[in-house]
Amino acid sequence: MGHIAAKTEYLALQRRLDRMPLGAPAHRELFAILEELFSPDECRVAAAMPFQLATAEKIATRAEMDAKRVAELLAGLAPKGLVIDVPSPTGQIYYMLNPPVVGFFEFTMMRVRNDIDQKKVAQHMWNYFHEDPEQAFAKMVAQSPTFVGRPLVHEDALEPEVYSQVLDYEKATEVVERAGAWSEGICYCRHMSQHLDKPCKFPLTHCLSFGVGAEYLIRNGMAKRIDKARSMEIITTSREMGLVQMCDNIKKRPMYICNCCKCCCEMMHGLRTFPRPVKVVTSNYVASADEQVCQGCGKCVEACPVDAIQLVPAEPTDQAKKRKKRAVVDAGRCLGCGVCHRSCKFKSLRLDFIGERVHTPETILEKVMLQAIEQGKLQNMIFDNEAKVTHRVMNAILGAMLRLPPGKQLLAKQQIKSKFVNIMLERFVDSRVKEALGK
Repeated sequence: MGHIAAKTEYLALQRRLDRMPLGAPAHRELFAILEELFSPDECRVAAAMPFQLATAEKIATRAEMDAKRVAELLAGLAPKGLVIDVPSPTGQIYYMLNPPVVGFFEFTMMRVRNDIDQKKVAQHMWNYFHEDPEQAFAKMVAQSPTFVGRPLVHEDALEPEVYSQVLDYEKATEVVERAGAWSEGICYCRHMSQHLDKPCKFPLTHCLSFGVGAEYLIRNGMAKRIDKARSMEIITTSREMGLVQMCDNIKKRPMYICNCCKCCCEMMHGLRTFPRPVKVVTSNYVASADEQVCQGCGKCVEACPVDAIQLVPAEPTDQAKKRKKRAVVDAGRCLGCGVCHRSCKFKSLRLDFIGERVHTPETILEKVMLQAIEQGKLQNMIFDNEAKVTHRVMNAILGAMLRLPPGKQLLAKQQIKSKFVNIMLERFVDSRVKEALGK
């Protein structure tokens, strides 16, 4: 990667972002992105923001800046998708810094803008993800045990006896039904591909957000408000087009469903790149091919978003059927999305329950805490004010626990999961924040 020279403000912001659960490893392309999106003053404010939602006054104190100036900067950062703004019933506004993913990378490209050079930013983002195959950021996103999203099985791909086992949080239709607010935005991945002169054949829109997530995007001009009927229409047409439906990886009040294509989706690319994605993310179902029915046409191979299906030579006895190949599903790579089922006109593919449900966090707060523990960054969430000596000391102690040798580390992490997650949810999080984020 070579030597990285970054301005002080941008280096401070990168370090702040890298302390988040999924992080943001230093890379020249990341600094190029930050310089396109943040002014030096905005960097200073963003780098001072705590991990919990906070008022402009508290952020100004931490940044050692004038409170009025900080309030102005925060008010400008929210419409850019760089910070989250959460209005309370009393009129007070709380702010939180967005992570790169899922966060300001997506929000930067979820609408057409003229205040930045989106083509230039898209190229920097693509380079950040793809230029270095060993780049830690992509590995962290694709290999964290608590993944950012989860695939929803196409409900019409399941046999009746299997469908009866599907829980409500596993159904796209139920996620839409219970949302309360709905929005439609531009797909970040397809918009980025468009700027890279690789236009996608699928709709540029169809990116769905729900609940407080939808209200945030609508409020800041990053998506348009739609009704439940339009959301259901998008879900249905996306299935018919063979798109993968990736949902926010939580049970209660998920904030988005992405309708992902194989050609552009960065998430699908990551899952194809790294081995055994089932260890990371899957629905609770897995595909299999009936070798007696399969005709070896290869349509399912083309449709599978993570290359989990391949054609193998047919058995010699199959020559009478004039079949030279048949499809085989690698269950260890299958997402359980059901896209292959729709592509097979011979109905040789079916999806079955995997036997034991994948753990899905209850809320966004639990998801973030689990990611922080898995990445050895829980200490950053609890003791996040480096200006205080006590925070620096306790951060170092907890950080050391999370860097123990593998055997001892496993035990420590298990203990931390059972205790610190509940402590964070019950004691360190303001009740108004819990309500806003769906606790």
